[in-house]
Amino acid sequence: MNKKSTLASFLALIALLMYSSPFCFSDQKVLNPTTYAEKGYLTYDVKPMGSKIRPLIMRTFAPSLEINREFVLPNHSRGTKSPKYSPSSGKESTNFYEPIDGVPATIAVNLGQTLSYVWDTTECRLLYAWTDGFLDMKNYWGNRESGRRRGFGYVPRLYGFVFYKAQGIHPLHLDGSSISKRKAPRFKGYSLGADRLPTFDYEVGKSRISVKVEPGPSVQTLSILFSTSDNEKMKFQSPNTQVQVIEETAKSLHIVIRPNAGERFSSEVKKEVILKPTIEIGESLYTSLGCIACHSLDGGKNHGPTLKGSYGAKREFLESPVTLVDDAYIRESIEKPTAKTVKGYLKGMMPPYKLQPAEYDSLILFIKSVR
Repeated sequence: MNKKSTLASFLALIALLMYSSPFCFSDQKVLNPTTYAEKGYLTYDVKPMGSKIRPLIMRTFAPSLEINREFVLPNHSRGTKSPKYSPSSGKESTNFYEPIDGVPATIAVNLGQTLSYVWDTTECRLLYAWTDGFLDMKNYWGNRESGRRRGFGYVPRLYGFVFYKAQGIHPLHLDGSSISKRKAPRFKGYSLGADRLPTFDYEVGKSRISVKVEPGPSVQTLSILFSTSDNEKMKFQSPNTQVQVIEETAKSLHIVIRPNAGERFSSEVKKEVILKPTIEIGESLYTSLGCIACHSLDGGKNHGPTLKGSYGAKREFLESPVTLVDDAYIRESIEKPTAKTVKGYLKGMMPPYKLQPAEYDSLILFIKSVR
């Protein structure tokens, strides 16, 4: 029997099985995507979420969030503008397509509202972490009603509060130097532990590195465990990032890193504008922005000064004159927290926050009320 007759026989057998199978509904009409959605057949959610006990792990494009490509993403290829093409004229247009603003080959992990983060498999490093949301996949997966995704710029939208962003060259140092000074890392994959959290594995030269990311001990902190196959001394060092070493051995490094960013993103194109500042909004921001992790309300000392009775009090700083805590000082401390560092506290612990005018004013009202 020749190849053509073998193929024909195989196809005929498949057809016979289909029309005789009890699982084949040959009398059912073909439905368009909208009808499928109306009948509930399309079950995907363009805003998927995991949980602490069942994390969601996705291989996907991810937003770049204006991360510095020169230092953070040196091993990624660079896209360039390309001219638009007119099928009617057969000529290139004078207008250009801009490169898609996204990072390919990332792994996005979500543990519910507690923590989301993006791992870059090209650079083998954590790109950013956030709370209160995950990724809106509508641009990438398409509308539920039509099933069509965006034709260009189909990178998912991040929504939630970003508290950590990668800065500078690769933060992991082996024997005193960043691994960015060695050969480009090679991602080897990831494994899941009993808690279903991924441990990422990659190679740098002859060294094999494993990394596990978990929620930290307090709001908007990260616990990261590094291990290596060699007896090379490991250190995590990144600009504007406070690092606490929990445990350090010959082949492992356990750290907790605190926020170095503060920006809220919405999956919607327009963000709801707050017109009138209130104490209630300020109190809500105090919790959602993570202020609660460092600034107590009862006079207790934490990573930052207490808010109790702070308004109108004098503040002494490491490198600046004594200043009264007033509206201007609070606003500056939120927008540019490194401008003045209170004596007795570490410099650079607090990230800058980009907020609406009424949100700044709401926080000021709330701080004034804490007596």
